[in-house]
Amino acid sequence: MKDLRKDFDYASKSFKMSKGHEKKFEQRLHKEFGSSSKKNFSKFYKYAAVALIAVLSTILMINQTYIVSENSAQNPSQESTMRLGDVSADLKTIENYYLTSIKLELATLETPQDHEAMVNSYLEELKIINDAYKELGQDLNEYGVTEEIVNAMIDNLQLRLELLQNLKQKLNHLNKKQNENNLVYQI
Repeated sequence: MKDLRKDFDYASKSFKMSKGHEKKFEQRLHKEFGSSSKKNFSKFYKYAAVALIAVLSTILMINQTYIVSENSAQNPSQESTMRLGDVSADLKTIENYYLTSIKLELATLETPQDHEAMVNSYLEELKIINDAYKELGQDLNEYGVTEEIVNAMIDNLQLRLELLQNLKQKLNHLNKKQNENNLVYQI
């Protein structure tokens, strides 16, 4: 292969552009692409857009804060109620155990139509005991952690669990009795 670079004498020829070459090039560009196809926003418009976004986000945050404070003023009991889990880790474990057991008992509760009134009365009693637990939580928040309040809250949880277990036992007993009566009639 032959190296062609030596055949050309670059030093003897000077490369100069013809006069008006730049103007011709610019005219050709404008002819092909037109004048500037995109209008650039000035810095003023960019700053105005950023300021507008900042003002709107500030207004939104203030509005959210106002709504939250208004809701908390209407429902002070929801935010001020303290739970056993807020006092210590051991009490949180106890509370979680009882609450999980109560939820499990409620989830596995089968309500036969024959005994629906009895189940509803138990559930009403359970609601009253649950409301008492919430009041104890408010007392805990208001008076601080005392042994009496903590023990009352634990007793409340135990009572709810026992109530549900008694309800299940009664339902099982009534179902067994009903099944025995059905067997006697079938024989």
